[in-house]
Amino acid sequence: MDVKKIAKNTKARSSRNSRPYTAFNDLFNSTDKALREVLSLKVSTETATTLMNSHVINSVTALEVYYKDMVDSIFKLCKPSSFEKKLKKLHDKTYKIDDLLDIYVHSIHPLSLIANNLSFQNIYNIDKVFSIIIEESFIKKIKSGTYRIKENPENEFSLDDEQLKLLQELFDMRHELIHNPNTNHSIDETIYFKIQAAQNVVMFSDFVLSKYIQDNIDPEVEEKKSL
Repeated sequence: MDVKKIAKNTKARSSRNSRPYTAFNDLFNSTDKALREVLSLKVSTETATTLMNSHVINSVTALEVYYKDMVDSIFKLCKPSSFEKKLKKLHDKTYKIDDLLDIYVHSIHPLSLIANNLSFQNIYNIDKVFSIIIEESFIKKIKSGTYRIKENPENEFSLDDEQLKLLQELFDMRHELIHNPNTNHSIDETIYFKIQAAQNVVMFSDFVLSKYIQDNIDPEVEEKKSL
């Protein structure tokens, strides 16, 4: 267990926007904006491909950060009774005394330890963690919702299996790029569809998880917000 890394990640969390969805967009847009600006110029295929690969990696990182931040927000904002009995299912590891001392020395809260050790590198893990938290199938829940765009209210949008499939392909693509940097992916519309799928899944996740927090908010937190 890398306690120093957990402490570093916890500190980094405090530097991001406290709203997980806003933090996701901030991180995602950092490479999305750069990519669009560069592609508007006449650049080589190699440069365009390198930037696209970086955007793929960053998009998945932003998604993983979102889900970790959301778990952290649930622990901080919801009443303890809404998640205490679920902690063992989320984190069933045991620690040696040396690990416990290291955790104490670095002032790591047990809930931060749990949030930092959760993995969101595929759809299965996302579904597993948040199904435990909301106590029903998370993927089914986010697929059951619909939304309308203000400028086009007559059309409803929802999440389907194809978008989840595209997101998993984006996860796989990111994994391949990290472990085999020489992998070549041609820039075509399928990559954009995969990246858009990541945005859509996060958006629908935020609808569900924000409502979960609202329904289970700690009265003390609610009182502080009203002051």
